[in-house]
Amino acid sequence: MNFFAYHEAKSKYAYLYDKNTLHLRLLVSEGTGYSVEVFFGDPFMWGKLEENDNQWGWKMDPSSPMSMTKEATMDGIDHFFVSIAPTVKRFKYAFIINHKYLVSSRGIIDLETAPEQKTNLFHYFNYPFLNEEDLFLAPDWVKDQVWYSIFPERFCNGDFSLPKTNIIPWGEVESYSNEQRFGGDLRGIIQSIPYLKEVGFTGIYMTPIFVSDTSHKYDIIDYHHIDPAFGDNETFKELVEKIHEAGMKIMLDAVFNHCGFRHPYFQDVIEKGKDSPYFDCFYVIDPAKPVIDEPYQLGNRIPRSFSKRVNQDHSILNYRTFAYSPYMPKLNTIHPIMKEYLLDVATYWIKKYDIDGWRLDVSNEVSHRFWRDFRNAVKSAKPDAYIVGENWDDAFPWLQGDQYDAVMNYGFMFPIHHFFHKASNRSNISGQEFINQVNRVLLTYPKNVLESMYNLVDSHDTTRILEICDNNKSIAKLAYVMMFVLPGSPSVYYGGEVGLSGKHDPDNRRCMLWGDSQDIDMLHFMKKLIHLRKTISQMKSSTFSLIHSDQNTIFIKKGSLCVIIFNESEERLVSVPDSMKDMTYIDLFLDKETQLASTVKLSAYEFMILKES
Repeated sequence: MNFFAYHEAKSKYAYLYDKNTLHLRLLVSEGTGYSVEVFFGDPFMWGKLEENDNQWGWKMDPSSPMSMTKEATMDGIDHFFVSIAPTVKRFKYAFIINHKYLVSSRGIIDLETAPEQKTNLFHYFNYPFLNEEDLFLAPDWVKDQVWYSIFPERFCNGDFSLPKTNIIPWGEVESYSNEQRFGGDLRGIIQSIPYLKEVGFTGIYMTPIFVSDTSHKYDIIDYHHIDPAFGDNETFKELVEKIHEAGMKIMLDAVFNHCGFRHPYFQDVIEKGKDSPYFDCFYVIDPAKPVIDEPYQLGNRIPRSFSKRVNQDHSILNYRTFAYSPYMPKLNTIHPIMKEYLLDVATYWIKKYDIDGWRLDVSNEVSHRFWRDFRNAVKSAKPDAYIVGENWDDAFPWLQGDQYDAVMNYGFMFPIHHFFHKASNRSNISGQEFINQVNRVLLTYPKNVLESMYNLVDSHDTTRILEICDNNKSIAKLAYVMMFVLPGSPSVYYGGEVGLSGKHDPDNRRCMLWGDSQDIDMLHFMKKLIHLRKTISQMKSSTFSLIHSDQNTIFIKKGSLCVIIFNESEERLVSVPDSMKDMTYIDLFLDKETQLASTVKLSAYEFMILKES
């Protein structure tokens, strides 16, 4: 038995997909298992094994055994999968490879030498009961969403009467910084709702809109009021109502890892030290020292001299912060005062203004315990509210039904950047490595989790996808197509649909393109892609195969849907996988019939979305 096999009960390898269905995964050394079956049944189902026979024993489920399907091969490991709807809620199971090896909870058993162990439940994995309340449940509406991500200060200036200072004419700069103000506001978003609906977007996510000192507003001073430069709470109420009237959803940004330096609680701590009731709502490193050792007048912004000193020497900070930014003191979310305050914020905007979800900033730095309390509060206020964490790494510990509904899926974004980028100073990955990296994400999460993910190719924290693709919109289209066929909800960062480019923050926060400056070809492409996502059910499926033909060509098979992505600069013939050749398809983008033979001629950076006719 010189091979490897791995399974873990009640994990991402064994989980409830819905109240009646269990998903199982088994990892086996590549090439070991040409046949993998799962044997299963109710551990308490005992009786006569055959009619008119006095032999008693354990009776398997009527549908046992079931064959498993190989989902992918990656890093020398074959990944097998099966979906089972057991007849009862109790469930014991084991795997048999090549009709010979029993993969059990206690090791691998050679059934040729110990055949009696095949039905010995001592060796079987256990899923004691399929408790419906343990099921991962994200809102049903999320699977059908196409999000539009807005950085409000740079999207649209719709109200010139608001108290805005030092406003620069829209987009009239040679380079962008986070100190610049162009006057984007909530009224501008309200005025743009018909445009967003016409393109096909079904929801908007906005970066923070509450009172703060910056254009990005991740340094919040007052969590209960809209920043005056954006409008007021009544304007926001109108925005939510207009969004809902248009059949769309709205999600806000919850910045609960840290607040702004001028937040009243932190100002009180600076003034009173340990005598402040909010002292333990923050992380003061040395209580015997002043919170900030700098000439300081209460209510003023943080002295620039102190900020410069911190940049040179992080150790002079006497309080924990986001990164090492003195402008953003970290919150102790488990302190009763702070927890009550933040949970009140979370439910306030739901109960009073009917928002549909929260995106959680720096969510992986906040305790699991707080997010469990947060989920209970939010779901009590609105059971189908959507909760999205900003986790850049493997987020499975947060996605087990007790914390988030999804994360911003940077796990998909990074391989997309690495495969499609054309920057001369970076080397891109091969088609096979791209498939490996995408498969790694697909195999990291249960399928019901994947279906609720918030997918993206860029954001306010990354280089824009058009810049990644060397400002070649044909390549950028390939990246968008890839995102739109992945399981989860696709999201477009504002302006991406009309050719807005930009390097990393702050250049990725350029002013939105309006009027004649929009790339109409890109806009038509996005409209068509969104339409297909809405009307072709296979586009949303969480089960599909990725096949690489050669260095830069990706084939994707999703039921009767076939997608081809050709990431090369010159036309050539490409071999067609056996599962797709010699069949007639409808090209959904060109609305015409086409047939694939053993090869297909592809133009530079061409894609095809085909449906079997």
